[in-house]
Amino acid sequence: MNKISIIIIAYNEEKYIAGILNALINQTVKNFEVIVVDSNSIDKTEQVTKAFACHFEEFRYVRLDAARGPAYSRNRGAEVAKYERLLFFDADTSVKSNFIERINNQIKKRNLDTATCPIRILEGGWSADLSALFLNSFMYFLKPVYSSGYGACFISTREVHNLVGGFDETIGLCEDCLYIKKARREHHLKHGILTPYFYTSDRRAKAEGGILFILKFAKLHLYRMISGKEIQKEEIVYNYGNFNN
Repeated sequence: MNKISIIIIAYNEEKYIAGILNALINQTVKNFEVIVVDSNSIDKTEQVTKAFACHFEEFRYVRLDAARGPAYSRNRGAEVAKYERLLFFDADTSVKSNFIERINNQIKKRNLDTATCPIRILEGGWSADLSALFLNSFMYFLKPVYSSGYGACFISTREVHNLVGGFDETIGLCEDCLYIKKARREHHLKHGILTPYFYTSDRRAKAEGGILFILKFAKLHLYRMISGKEIQKEEIVYNYGNFNN
């Protein structure tokens, strides 16, 4: 089984990052390196992260000079990755102990170039479950005509990453969807949705008003589908300083 590079992006994640690192410690396979890209956190993210270094054979902590958004952070992580297969996580995610083993098997069996997984909410609750169902359904049913996926849990390769130019650092949102779109439409690569769930916090949705967040999500993607244009940074307020970077 080929080794993979797991890239975790973080900004002020002292309360969450232990979750994904503990999940990786408990994986049924250990065929990976861990790279944490910290966007100059001002809390204890660095201390918490480095405390886990001894639990991994291959571990790297990269500290950036400023918070510049998820695309920038993921690209910096990909630059220092040692292995061909790349797996991107946000710091407030978690997975079950057989996650890496299952995605490895499914990617190989289906011969996928890029992939993502369906989402579930860490905090649970009926409203959170309903939101996750909506997001997953959107991704599944529109896959034949529209490229969408979760950057918080995204699988690619070094070759594909270089081919599409990485995550676009100039746009304001949906850099993960644009990545998939380029891979599929411009380079005719195979993208898939795998069966293992990943878990993430719904703190951003709660901060933006729950249902208002879902409506915002739908509006932004509808705009992309109809116009074929990307959302520029000046067109959206998206405070990375309060959430994941």
